[in-house]
Order: sequence, then C-alpha cells, then structure tokens
Amino acid sequence: MLPDERSEHEPEEPDLGPDIPNVEPEESEPTLGPEIPDVSPPDEGFFGPGDVPKDLLSAFWKLVVLFNVGLLATSLGAMFVLFEGRLGLGGGLLAVGLLALARGLYSYWTLDLEEGTDSD
Repeated sequence: MLPDERSEHEPEEPDLGPDIPNVEPEESEPTLGPEIPDVSPPDEGFFGPGDVPKDLLSAFWKLVVLFNVGLLATSLGAMFVLFEGRLGLGGGLLAVGLLALARGLYSYWTLDLEEGTDSD
C-alpha cells in the first residue's frame, strides 16, 4: 500500500476551513502597493565613486589606514604589557599605535572639506 492510498478502515480527513484564495494578480488587474525601488549598488570604482575629488578620496583612505593601524597597535601593545609583561614589544606597539592615532586625529582636524568643492 502506498502512503497516498487510504485504507477502507481509515476515516475521512476533516474539513479544516475554506480553501486558500489565489493572491497572484491576473494579467488584466493592476498591481496594488508601492513599486519596489532598485537597491542594487551603483557601478563604482575599487576605491570609491568616480565623481569624488581625488584629494578627498586620498585623504579618506589615509585616515582609514592610520586609524586601523592605530587601533590595532594600541590594543595589541596594551595586551602585551598587561597580560604578558613584555614591556619592550608592548611598549613599542603602544607607542606606534598612539602616534598613528594622534597623526590621524591631526589629519582629520586639519582636513579642509570645502577646498575640493565648487561653490562658484
């Protein structure tokens, strides 16, 4: 006996309610609701959009590298000093990280964002 076949001793399945309505719109019916916007990313270059001034894009990536190096070196240096007691390696990493963070902050504060825009 196959699983789809009923035995003569098995009762009929109960009616559990109305059938599920068809929700697919027909060809003649207009679709209701908002249109779905295109969320695909724009075609950009590897380092960013092509319409951004090169000096601004260069300053951005410089700051990204400085802050990443600063955070990594500072955290590793602090962990080497506190957990391992290696003052030479940890102190050097801590100094490099703090210098990178300080240089990044200085570059960020002195960055002139209005220089690259056309306000004429």
